[in-house]
Amino acid sequence: MGIVGAFILPHGSMILDPNKNGISNQAIKLHFEMKKIGKIISQLSPDVIFLTTPHSIALSYDYGIYLNKIASGTAEWNGEYGEFSIDIRLSQELSTKLLNFLQDKKSAVQGISAYSSSVSVPLQWGEVVPLWFLKALQLNLDYIILSQPLRRLERAKSMITESISLGTHLKKFFESIDKRVALIVSADLSHTHEKEGPYGFSEEAEIFDKMIQDWAASLNNQILTEKIVPILDKAMCCGLIGFAILQGMIGNDNFKPNVLIRESPSYYGMMVASYLK
Repeated sequence: MGIVGAFILPHGSMILDPNKNGISNQAIKLHFEMKKIGKIISQLSPDVIFLTTPHSIALSYDYGIYLNKIASGTAEWNGEYGEFSIDIRLSQELSTKLLNFLQDKKSAVQGISAYSSSVSVPLQWGEVVPLWFLKALQLNLDYIILSQPLRRLERAKSMITESISLGTHLKKFFESIDKRVALIVSADLSHTHEKEGPYGFSEEAEIFDKMIQDWAASLNNQILTEKIVPILDKAMCCGLIGFAILQGMIGNDNFKPNVLIRESPSYYGMMVASYLK
């Protein structure tokens, strides 16, 4: 059956609780757009959720696929949001098949097994925040999680082409199985929106995020590979590798893009986007 929908979802814990004291209006708006996405995914009736995130158990060079049977964790951030938790069932069978498929394609992918296969893989905000918005829907789903390598921190630009290629291989795999698959790219945008933030301020942050929005609304490969990359160093975007993977997975297919919202509720930007047949 293949891919039935794809989504770019942020992973900042501040969007989880719209009633928390001190939460910005931007974070509140993001919260309610994320709730809309949860309902959309429910209506798609997927059998499998495939999620890739830059914040997970990461290998130094290779992408990683979790091979355990279950995973759990909280969205705890700076001592807060620990009450937001998820427990999910990983498809060990599909994950292993995907790993073998990608290794046959010579992709830089390895399996990750935490402790033993029956132990729960620890999750944090990179997975928990976007998936928490599915929790209330009580969907009976299997999950596949792909982590992104640590080399993305210093060599993201050089990884664009291979990440797009990885996306095309992922697409072929999911088209070959008799499952309805929803894709989630857990990603935030520029991390240099505020002088007081850990990465300082750059005028390029808003420019970069606007370009990402233009790309997300069109899936124009040229925007991603030629216009965005030159200012990546100043923007410091954690989501670029996930965007490139998504480009390879659905960029040439008949998916309708819809950017629901883009905001900067903190020192980093966030965006919610959907892609439906």
